[in-house]
Amino acid sequence: MLPESGIDRSGENQMANDILLRGNDYEFTLEMDGTFNGVPVRYEPGVLEEIYAKVLNNQPFQACEFSLSNFTMMRDRGADWLAAIPVFANRDFRHSIIWVRNDSPLESAEQLAGKRVGVRDYTMTAAVWLRGTLIDEYDTDWRDINWYANAEQRFPVLEGVPLELGDGDPETMLLAGKLDAFISPRPRDLQNPPAERELRPIFRDVQDVEREYFQRTGIYPINHTVVMRQELLNEFPEAPAAIFAAYCQGKKRALARRIGSTFVPWGREYWTETMTMFDGDPFPMGLTESNRKNVRTLLRYLHEQKLISELPDIEDLFLQGTAGFTEE
Repeated sequence: MLPESGIDRSGENQMANDILLRGNDYEFTLEMDGTFNGVPVRYEPGVLEEIYAKVLNNQPFQACEFSLSNFTMMRDRGADWLAAIPVFANRDFRHSIIWVRNDSPLESAEQLAGKRVGVRDYTMTAAVWLRGTLIDEYDTDWRDINWYANAEQRFPVLEGVPLELGDGDPETMLLAGKLDAFISPRPRDLQNPPAERELRPIFRDVQDVEREYFQRTGIYPINHTVVMRQELLNEFPEAPAAIFAAYCQGKKRALARRIGSTFVPWGREYWTETMTMFDGDPFPMGLTESNRKNVRTLLRYLHEQKLISELPDIEDLFLQGTAGFTEE
């Protein structure tokens, strides 16, 4: 390898002494560097949009965090050079991503039928989960909603999707009264002081809604997996097991240290309550029964929403031999 100084790290798929793994900056990725299954793994946090661009454009990389829905769509479209490991690096409930103006009359998801709803990236995993949840939980078909998204999309959608593309920013359009609702995990409005915010979640008791959803379904929605180039196996045959072990160890350390629970007010109380709800682990790795149900639900949503042409088997979606990976 060339020395670090003055080089572009974009050539990670060339001959290397270790695996460079990229993803978001999480509590469980702190101090994740190490040797696993005889393979040195180095973790580098970065901007997800930039990391995703390398995968979407088939640019040089070794392994990274990536959208599970986008990975499934790429495989559906023939990207056989890309493989996934059953590491699930990001999860979140999606009831809280429906935003309306403070003066909006909308108070429930059922009221979105016939409305104009904006989202920047129509195919992002969060939006896929939301549209599926609207049908399963609120009997509100995504086809009865008039969708608006930015002109530049990661993937072209299949026929039969009621989607308008344009140059206007959806959040700005909502504030201007040109949309009825906006789908986003982190709208810019949240950067304002609470008293100055102009948007609110459509569910005013969103935490209670999400808690009830999990207790009834057992689903804490998976958003991201970890992908790698198939060719990485030629250089590091144990790469899948090494990456899986790195994430499992990082998560184990973070849970043991209760990272975050002592830094914020009431953190310990919330930690205990949350860990009880998730039976001690909100982020199980591997294709456990609960994770299979989780992934199977997302695959069904992708197929129902015409984002993939065929419904894949879960085992075919992940690298051969990784279905049996379990945490120690």
